[in-house]
Amino acid sequence: MLGSLWHGLKLRLTTQRRLPKKGDRVVMAMSGGVDSSVSAALLKQQGFDVEGFYMKNWDTRDERGVCPSEQDWHDVQQVCQQLDIPCKQVDFVKDYWHQVFQDTLDDYAAGLTPNPDVLCNQHIKFGSLLNKIPDDAWLATGHYCRTDGYGRLLRGREPAKDQSYYLSTVPWTALQRTIFPLGDIPSKRQVKQMAHDMGLLQVATKRESYGICFVGQHRKFADFLGQYIDQPAGQAMDLESGKIIGEHKGLFGYTIGQAAHIHHGSHKWFVAHKDMESNTLLCVPGSTHPALFHQACIARHWTWIHTYRPSSPSINVMAQVRYRQQPLKARLTQDDDGRYRVTFEQPIRAMARGQQVVIWDRDWCLGSGIIDDIVPANLPI
Repeated sequence: MLGSLWHGLKLRLTTQRRLPKKGDRVVMAMSGGVDSSVSAALLKQQGFDVEGFYMKNWDTRDERGVCPSEQDWHDVQQVCQQLDIPCKQVDFVKDYWHQVFQDTLDDYAAGLTPNPDVLCNQHIKFGSLLNKIPDDAWLATGHYCRTDGYGRLLRGREPAKDQSYYLSTVPWTALQRTIFPLGDIPSKRQVKQMAHDMGLLQVATKRESYGICFVGQHRKFADFLGQYIDQPAGQAMDLESGKIIGEHKGLFGYTIGQAAHIHHGSHKWFVAHKDMESNTLLCVPGSTHPALFHQACIARHWTWIHTYRPSSPSINVMAQVRYRQQPLKARLTQDDDGRYRVTFEQPIRAMARGQQVVIWDRDWCLGSGIIDDIVPANLPI
């Protein structure tokens, strides 16, 4: 797609290829779930010298809810014992608080929609953890994506589980030291079957965790954030008429495009905008209202994985603003202020400031930025 624009980069990468070989030491980042457990087993089967590392990112003494971290650590120990590999717990509580959680709180308080998983991968898993392992060792994770030894980040074989979106700010120097054992596995179902066949029964049927672990399995995310963000309730307003239709419980708990849970009239209301200055939640009736669609976004803090910028001021890419969103054709251009504009061929629904916009050349992830502004689509009402 990008053609000769990336030819020079590809030539340079071919001279720096690094591939793992049997007997190499590998530090496996283990979570207590099926993905990292099967990854560890595959590496052991392939003859690598494997050691499991469990990252402790949250101190349960600071949390009034129920965190599954102790059970996860127990599962990691059990799996490693079964595989006959050593394991240890590494403490990144302070790193996580200062480099991920505090920024996440600040963004939510400012009305943004941040992605803490992107920050965690950038600063903790491929930052603090990678810095703890020897220079001659590999890092392995259970992400569904691939790398080719040149430090290129590639999509996983299963489109529905591809997780390269979350790694779009990880530098190629870190990716060149990383192994993704599940990158070529065609389905999550097969991974679970592999766990069963390997005798890893405690993780084969374990419920998959979503989101941030310390929120707990039975708590609402907005309730959790409310312990740290002091924002008052306010009015919910119909964007079209300006009429008050209800009350919100704090703007930090609402996401653009999601149901507002406002009961007024016969409509189902959806969040279109958060006015932080007036503390007002602006809503529209119906999930396909034109106000929910946008044509372009402008991104700050742009990261090129290879610190390589295309020579052309405008290039065609595939882009996503959410994990599991279908990749969409777009045009990337650099604005005069240094930010990047991503213009989609077709309007997309529910873009929000603070989200990560990620670009690819086919399956090759090139980088990403944080959405700073959005451009509405000109759709008829």
